[in-house]
Amino acid sequence: MIHAHFLNHPWHQLKFLSVSPLSQMVPPADGPELAGLLARVGVFRPWPPGPGNADRLPHLRACLRMPGRGPRSRFCDGSFRSVNAGKNLATCRAEIAFHHGRALRDSGEPPGAARIFEVLAIRVGGDYVDVRKGHDDLHRPEEYGPPQAFGRLVKAGGEAGIVYRSVRRRTGECLAILDGQGVKACALRELVVLRWDGERLI
Repeated sequence: MIHAHFLNHPWHQLKFLSVSPLSQMVPPADGPELAGLLARVGVFRPWPPGPGNADRLPHLRACLRMPGRGPRSRFCDGSFRSVNAGKNLATCRAEIAFHHGRALRDSGEPPGAARIFEVLAIRVGGDYVDVRKGHDDLHRPEEYGPPQAFGRLVKAGGEAGIVYRSVRRRTGECLAILDGQGVKACALRELVVLRWDGERLI
């Protein structure tokens, strides 16, 4: 396997946030801002994240250590847990817009729905299996069998994770994190709102 070595390399993740936890995180003084949140588009910054609410590293590591089945993704068949991140926010938005948009379309959600996401900045270190060049069988947009089988092998081999090409944004790069020990930091940066226009999240 070819490896890429990262030293505190920055990646980003968009994590879906329900309104209920959001209302608990926003200070009372920002109540009026919260009331109009679902009507907003783009980046929403209701408060400057402080030490008490910004650090997500313990949660991320705990998530990866949890026993049992986890959510499926490109390199995870659900038999273990993984965390996916993008090289930049644009790649994260493209990936999230596709997957959450498909769920909204399948559910028949009418136009106007909004989804709120935390932007997490993740810094990783160490060696990750690098499949960015070639490996077309791992990057077919609608085919998950080969990459998930590959992910099982990488996980069984004790590797930190896999760095790969985004299939939702040309030139984008993504990281599947399989071992939380390689993560050096994970912090909340801001909130992003994506709105459903009936066809896609924007």
